[in-house]
Amino acid sequence: MSGWYVAYWSGSATVWSMARSRDEAISMMCGMLGRGVDVQEIGPLREMPDGEIIDSGEIRTIHTMQYQHHG
Repeated sequence: MSGWYVAYWSGSATVWSMARSRDEAISMMCGMLGRGVDVQEIGPLREMPDGEIIDSGEIRTIHTMQYQHHG
Protein backbone atom coordinates (compact mmCIF):
# COMPACT_ATOMS: atom_id res chain seq x y z
CA MET A 1 0.00 0.00 0.00
CA SER A 2 1.51 3.31 -1.05
CA GLY A 3 0.99 6.69 0.54
CA TRP A 4 -1.42 9.35 -0.66
CA TYR A 5 -1.35 13.14 -0.56
CA VAL A 6 -3.95 15.84 0.04
CA ALA A 7 -3.12 19.07 -1.80
CA TYR A 8 -4.69 22.30 -0.54
CA TRP A 9 -4.25 26.08 -0.64
CA SER A 10 -2.57 27.82 2.27
CA GLY A 11 -2.20 31.54 1.63
CA SER A 12 -0.75 31.78 -1.86
CA ALA A 13 0.89 28.33 -1.89
CA THR A 14 -0.23 24.78 -2.48
CA VAL A 15 0.62 22.53 0.47
CA TRP A 16 0.64 18.73 0.62
CA SER A 17 -0.32 16.64 3.64
CA MET A 18 0.53 12.95 3.59
CA ALA A 19 -1.77 10.02 4.37
CA ARG A 20 -1.04 6.29 4.59
CA SER A 21 -3.98 5.21 2.39
CA ARG A 22 -6.74 6.45 0.08
CA ASP A 23 -9.29 6.12 2.89
CA GLU A 24 -7.13 8.13 5.28
CA ALA A 25 -6.64 10.80 2.58
CA ILE A 26 -10.41 11.03 2.03
CA SER A 27 -11.01 11.29 5.77
CA MET A 28 -8.34 14.00 6.04
CA MET A 29 -9.87 15.83 3.07
CA CYS A 30 -13.35 15.76 4.62
CA GLY A 31 -12.01 17.16 7.89
CA MET A 32 -10.18 19.93 6.06
CA LEU A 33 -13.27 20.86 4.02
CA GLY A 34 -15.29 20.92 7.24
CA ARG A 35 -12.84 23.52 8.57
CA GLY A 36 -13.10 25.59 5.37
CA VAL A 37 -9.76 24.54 3.85
CA ASP A 38 -9.63 24.85 0.04
CA VAL A 39 -8.64 21.27 -0.90
CA GLN A 40 -7.48 21.01 -4.52
CA GLU A 41 -6.94 17.29 -5.06
CA ILE A 42 -5.91 14.02 -3.48
CA GLY A 43 -3.91 11.25 -5.11
CA PRO A 44 -1.34 8.50 -4.71
CA LEU A 45 2.30 9.42 -4.15
CA ARG A 46 3.39 6.87 -6.72
CA GLU A 47 2.23 7.40 -10.27
CA MET A 48 -0.83 5.26 -10.93
CA PRO A 49 -3.03 4.65 -13.98
CA ASP A 50 -5.28 7.49 -15.16
CA GLY A 51 -8.27 8.15 -12.95
CA GLU A 52 -6.55 7.71 -9.57
CA ILE A 53 -6.27 11.44 -8.78
CA ILE A 54 -9.39 12.84 -7.17
CA ASP A 55 -9.89 16.42 -8.39
CA SER A 56 -11.75 19.30 -6.78
CA GLY A 57 -15.12 18.44 -8.37
CA GLU A 58 -15.05 14.85 -7.13
CA ILE A 59 -13.73 16.05 -3.75
CA ARG A 60 -16.90 18.11 -3.23
CA THR A 61 -19.07 15.12 -4.23
CA ILE A 62 -17.29 12.77 -1.80
CA HIS A 63 -17.49 15.35 0.99
CA THR A 64 -21.22 15.80 0.43
CA MET A 65 -21.79 12.02 0.46
CA GLN A 66 -19.73 11.65 3.67
CA TYR A 67 -21.62 14.50 5.33
CA GLN A 68 -25.00 13.01 4.40
CA HIS A 69 -23.91 9.58 5.65
CA HIS A 70 -22.55 10.84 9.00
CA GLY A 71 -24.60 14.01 9.46
